[in-house]
Amino acid sequence: MDLSTLAAFALFVAIMTGTPGPGNLTFMAIGAASGYRTAFPVIVASQIGSIVLNMSVAYGLGGLMAGGGPIVTAFKALSLAYMAYLAWRIVSMSVKPKGDVTPPTFWEGLLIHPLSPKTWAMSLTAYTTFFAGNGLGLTENALLLTSGFVFGGMISHSLWALIGVSILGLIGDGPAMRVITVLMAAAMLAATLWAMVLS
Repeated sequence: MDLSTLAAFALFVAIMTGTPGPGNLTFMAIGAASGYRTAFPVIVASQIGSIVLNMSVAYGLGGLMAGGGPIVTAFKALSLAYMAYLAWRIVSMSVKPKGDVTPPTFWEGLLIHPLSPKTWAMSLTAYTTFFAGNGLGLTENALLLTSGFVFGGMISHSLWALIGVSILGLIGDGPAMRVITVLMAAAMLAATLWAMVLS
């Protein structure tokens, strides 16, 4: 892989991991509700899930997902159900009294990327655009794809969580925060549906 292709891949990762999606909006909501320290383990878990997803794409599952059919239909149904569950968890953190609801856990974070249609779409696009026929072996391509998205994901998810922390610091934990949290949960579902339409 030449330097210009690698730079183009890095730019692609920065844009795709930095834009709103189920993961980023989830971490923003956790940061706003409970702070960065609470969000960090879930961010780490999401990147472990990202490793599994990107390795799966590189080793052939991406082709199966790109082919459509009943497997993809089942995936979309499972994805929407899980994102609706996460949205409900996020809203519950805001509308219920503090201490009554725990934020999403490490284990819940593991499924964010494997069940996110946006993550699947950007991994498939990256692999076919930057890694198909580049002269490297399968293992090298899988490692480059995975490490690129993990590095970009850790940075962007952390930034979104810190944005949530900043919002909490600006407006406090009151009615305005509850409205913002509900809007973030709705935006997360909308981003999921939009990614499903495009995939």
